[in-house]
Amino acid sequence: MDTQSTDPIPKHIYDIHQSLVEEGIIVRPEIIKCSKEWINKLEKDLPNPFKSKRLMRCHYVNHCPICNHLREQEVDWKMNPYRQVLLDNGGKNVLMTFNLRHNNKSSLQHLQSVLKDSINKLKDDNIYKRKLFPSRYRLYVKTEYEISWSEDNGFHPHCHLQIGTTNPMPTDEMKSLIAPAWKKIVTKVSPNKYFIPNLTNGVDATESKSGGHSDDKDPYEDAMKRLHRLHKKSVKEMKEKFKDIKFDTAPESRRKEGSYSLMQMQSNLNDIFIPVLKEIYKKTIRSFRRVFFNLNSHHSLFRKTTPILK
Repeated sequence: MDTQSTDPIPKHIYDIHQSLVEEGIIVRPEIIKCSKEWINKLEKDLPNPFKSKRLMRCHYVNHCPICNHLREQEVDWKMNPYRQVLLDNGGKNVLMTFNLRHNNKSSLQHLQSVLKDSINKLKDDNIYKRKLFPSRYRLYVKTEYEISWSEDNGFHPHCHLQIGTTNPMPTDEMKSLIAPAWKKIVTKVSPNKYFIPNLTNGVDATESKSGGHSDDKDPYEDAMKRLHRLHKKSVKEMKEKFKDIKFDTAPESRRKEGSYSLMQMQSNLNDIFIPVLKEIYKKTIRSFRRVFFNLNSHHSLFRKTTPILK
């Protein structure tokens, strides 16, 4: 189906979805049918008043590349105007990444459970909610869970928190306070003491003015552009090309040498990544909500922001 004129999803995301279906990675009927049927809109004027129907999505954001892409767009769309007002008024967008220790024998589901529970407890910890990011300083929090993988260490679920704050405390000092708190919380949550992070590698903290957190490029998107520059292909030919595309896996194209993000693995469906993706799609726990955004309407900058209207 040609959805380019009315659908915000890039073509390569649909190609990834179709390839995952063909490889038997996506098996749920509702995910297979995602974006293939049109339904009547409940609110006729949203998002396009001239269209009475919309594509039916499956909304399995952990298991569907299409809905995952839409969810990321939605969260960024909500966050960006508040981030810009914050930066314009002397605040900062602090990016904190929280990790667990693990090896390639660690269960993905158990790692996810420990990570999710630890993050929930961290947000309720006094260091986080009273000293670093109390309500008077905290404008918003974007929470994003990611799963990367490496041959040496297996699955690596981790969490990025982007906190919009007017706290004048230096970022290095924030890290020095929250790292021991994170270690203490994981110690209480995890029955396996091996998961407990050390103070150096458990937490990373930087300022992110752009709102991004990774230098990952989508190699499939670059490959598609190269193919389109050569000549147009039929759908069948493009599917065959997809299987044979060679991707740049030089260390500088990765976030960390030997480690691959979910986006990179989805974009490079070779014999190494297919079993890994099957494990991720089948065993990601239902409650492992991937990305969400929370605003603090009591912050003084909240009313200075005009949200972007669709």
